[in-house]
Amino acid sequence: MELEIPPLEDALKRSEQRLSKKLGESITIHFQTYLDDKLIEKITEIDHEKFRTELWYSKDELLEKSHKKDFICLIVHLNGEPVAFLYGYDDEFDPHWFFLDEIATRFEGKGIGKVMIVLLLVYCFELNYTYVTLYTEDQDEKGRRLREFYENLGFTYMGTDPQVGVIMKYEIREQELAKLYNRVMFSEGGPHPPYLKP
Repeated sequence: MELEIPPLEDALKRSEQRLSKKLGESITIHFQTYLDDKLIEKITEIDHEKFRTELWYSKDELLEKSHKKDFICLIVHLNGEPVAFLYGYDDEFDPHWFFLDEIATRFEGKGIGKVMIVLLLVYCFELNYTYVTLYTEDQDEKGRRLREFYENLGFTYMGTDPQVGVIMKYEIREQELAKLYNRVMFSEGGPHPPYLKP
């Protein structure tokens, strides 16, 4: 029997279960295809808490990004309060590429970032994207080894650009993504019934 990538709705439910168990609190995750003032305020709050000033986006920049093709924003709520977000959209230069623009979480080392990225990959798989790209750093000012974090999720290094930093790419291959999904959603916490094709 082969591993299978679940439908996005099932992946979302599993993600909430996984994170609720790991954090010992009620976790909900919402997909948004637009940004309103309230959401921008919450994103900005987390963004400003986690990143240095030169990486901050203005409200107008965020609104502009939200109008791009296939824009998606994942918001993780802990007991109803937003604690993490991720957003991305179609790479306008190539219809097979999706760009992961930003990800941030108030709670690090709890698996929230990994779960959000896997959910995004499932979303991109359903929309028939071939690649997901992002810009990051080898290591940030807080000592977080960001390139290594993405490499552990299957992203590959494409080079470093002086303007945007380290460029990473994930090639969406069904079996590889199915293995990553099962590892992040089940294995890292013990034995599990993998998501298998019937």
